[in-house]
Formats: sequence, C-alpha cells, structure tokens
Amino acid sequence: MKKYVPLLLIYLFLISPITWAQTNSLDKKITDIMAQYEAIGLSVAVIKNNELFFNKSYGLKNREQAQPLDQDDLFRIASISKSFSATAIMQLIEQKKCHLDDDFGDLIGFKVQNPKFPNKKITLRMVLSHTSSINDKNGYFCNLI
Repeated sequence: MKKYVPLLLIYLFLISPITWAQTNSLDKKITDIMAQYEAIGLSVAVIKNNELFFNKSYGLKNREQAQPLDQDDLFRIASISKSFSATAIMQLIEQKKCHLDDDFGDLIGFKVQNPKFPNKKITLRMVLSHTSSINDKNGYFCNLI
C-alpha cells in the first residue's frame, strides 16, 4: 500500500488541482453565458478522448417551484437535433457505411414515402437537403401492419 501513496499524493497535489482549475474555469464560463442570456436551465456534457470529461447541470428545471435541474432530467431537443444528426450521418457517409442515395426507409427501419409519389424512393440526400417533398400534415408513413 505504501508504494501507492506517492502516486496518490502526486495526483492529489498536481493533477487534481489542474483538473479542478479547468472544471472551475468551465463552470465560470458556463454560468457567465447563462447570466448573459438569462437562461433558466442548462446541462453540459463534454467528451474528451472518448471519455466523459465533464457533466453537470445548471439552473432550474421549474422556475415557479424553484426545482433545480438534475443530471437525469430530459430536454426536448426539437430542431437543434438536425445539426447533430446531419453531422453524424455525414461521418457515416465518409466511412462508407451508408450513401446519400440510399433509401431513407431502409436506413431507419420502416417505409417512408410521399403519398403522391408512392413508387419513388426517398433518399437520404433528399431528406438532408429538404427536397423529399414529404411533410407530416397528411402523414407519409406506410402502414406498418
């Protein structure tokens, strides 16, 4: 056990303060941005070298009841997910795991079609460029039964 004590001390006195300083600096930046934009609640996760480097929630999930935001609280991400999805899809295309002209329905596991053009496949390219002409006003999913 004694041989591990110096390593522990090195970590506690050298590495830990550096990590704490980085985290403290990040905390300050995040709280400053929240104050600037009058944000009510925010969760942050930073992945570094495929490891969770930083994960923290700030602010409130319910202002009226003054409930703090928790790590397990869910957010409705809405349209912001388009940027992340498009980036991930383009990375898969770069890796040749899929292609822009693949049938979108095949990729997501169920048929997607434009009711006015039922024999024309909707490609990944069309979905990413908003040229598929589909919308959800009248539905565009085939019956799954």
